[in-house]
Amino acid sequence: MEEQYFEEMRQQMAALKGQLDKQEIVSDHLIRKIMKMRTKDIKSTKNMCIFAAIIGFVMFPLNSIAHSWSWAFTIATGAMLLFCVIATIYIHRPVEKLNYMTSDLATVARVMAHFKKQYDNWLHYVTPALIIPWLGWACYEFAWKNCPEGLNPLWMTLPIIIGAAIGGAIGYYYHCKAVNAAKDILEQIEEQ
Repeated sequence: MEEQYFEEMRQQMAALKGQLDKQEIVSDHLIRKIMKMRTKDIKSTKNMCIFAAIIGFVMFPLNSIAHSWSWAFTIATGAMLLFCVIATIYIHRPVEKLNYMTSDLATVARVMAHFKKQYDNWLHYVTPALIIPWLGWACYEFAWKNCPEGLNPLWMTLPIIIGAAIGGAIGYYYHCKAVNAAKDILEQIEEQ
């Protein structure tokens, strides 16, 4: 009788363990699938950065040909865009190398934390260091050097400032999209 009771208990424990294992596998698989989906937001940010740089590479020489600004400004802008694209590819490379279905969660968490930190550092340090001097030079080139006689150069800076504000808002949106995706992935891992 006692032996039958222990045998029944072993079977119940084995069944319970099997159910827990299935739930854990499903939960782990679901988390990895969610991480993979959130990585698409990170990739779209990289693609938008590259797309914006391509537009810049096309538009700035055209403006230089139209004598809106100098070739020196166009070359400096091209160098800045190239630097930004290379840095974006460099920052995104570890995230793209991850295999969410086979990588351990600690590695994914470390890569995402590093990615988020690099993105925040870029926003707070590199962006102002690049944009403020570039914007000043753009205003000088467009407004003061090419201002028609009788028109206040400050009015000519308005399109540049409005364009910079719109571009900055779009860039900030994509920055937040990538950082929030990384945060979501980190939160999913912490909940595990």
